[in-house]
Amino acid sequence: MLKKFAFNCLRNINATFGMVSLTAIGLGAIATFSGLGLLYLARGGFPIVEKERSEQIAYIGNGAIVLGFTGIIFASLGGAFLSIVEESEDTNSSRKTAKIADTKLLVFTKPESFEKSDGLPFIYTYMVMNYEGNSDLKGLVVCRFEEEPYRKLLLYEELRSYHIDDLAVIYDEIDPDRLIGQTFSSYKPLPCEALEEHLDIHRRYLNAVNSEEFNSCYLQVCAGCKLLHGANKIVCGIHPHGWFQDGCCPDKQWDERKALFPFEDDAVVENLNREISSNQANIYKFYGDLILWDEYANRRFSFSYSGILLKHSDKLLELGTEVRLLSYIQYFRTRNVVVFDYVKSGQVSEFAKELKGIAQIEVDGDEISIFFDIYEPCHRFRRDGVA
Repeated sequence: MLKKFAFNCLRNINATFGMVSLTAIGLGAIATFSGLGLLYLARGGFPIVEKERSEQIAYIGNGAIVLGFTGIIFASLGGAFLSIVEESEDTNSSRKTAKIADTKLLVFTKPESFEKSDGLPFIYTYMVMNYEGNSDLKGLVVCRFEEEPYRKLLLYEELRSYHIDDLAVIYDEIDPDRLIGQTFSSYKPLPCEALEEHLDIHRRYLNAVNSEEFNSCYLQVCAGCKLLHGANKIVCGIHPHGWFQDGCCPDKQWDERKALFPFEDDAVVENLNREISSNQANIYKFYGDLILWDEYANRRFSFSYSGILLKHSDKLLELGTEVRLLSYIQYFRTRNVVVFDYVKSGQVSEFAKELKGIAQIEVDGDEISIFFDIYEPCHRFRRDGVA
């Protein structure tokens, strides 16, 4: 407030100074013409005032005009400076406003109820986390984020010891800290309801593993399947002794309550891998994300279970930045991998001749290294030319 008041005072002073300068120019012009007129009349034989007095009036008028123009110049410069300062202040103010709008306050809340405005089913992603910096949260929680215009809500439910034990069985983890980052999906908007439903969907699997009647590795593909019997040493009616082959069981049927994103099901991921694995690419599920690993070029592309390319992911620029998972699958399905050995072909020797005096090329096993003479960093490539 005080800064704005001082700025307005400077602007008013500058405007007043400009008006005084204009007045000085006007009065100086009148004095100059009057003094010159009286001087010419005196020279013509009609002395109204003394000659010296007429010259003084003319000199004063000229001085007033010069000072007036000088004042106008300074007033203009001052006005321009104040305008720049004001524009800068407005810009900074708008930036601060935008920054405040962009920065959302993270609010931790344990909700009693939560409702969506629309009636359409919505899939929520829950994650096991440990917020050690928050004094209200102790230990592991299951949580999700809810975006609001000016804040971000973290809806959470604290995990009790039996929750942690059950989740450790579901995710096949012995160390509870290894649960951090594990995710699951649900139609339930409340963490407490989503957690209880998630455990209930896997209840038969939990009972079967804890009964020690079965080898747990034979039951992992059965987690969440509604056909699982898991008692009296019978896994299910279709596969009494479990699924012993590699990959997902073709007869698995998820519990109807299980919320699945388009690419969250292991069977879907397995089918996609069948299409691209021959071209040295594979998809892996990793803590709530899909990792498409291009083994040939040693590049990794990250997608959500909905098939959306994540912002932090590497990108194939030739496909664009908004392309989804299926476009990448099509790219790797039709890619023709041609393995070319630059060492055996003699190309490395040719490159060494062309780069003489510029860089040196060294071959060490399967690695080709290029050392430039003008700067220190080294560039390394595989024998097939891939960085």
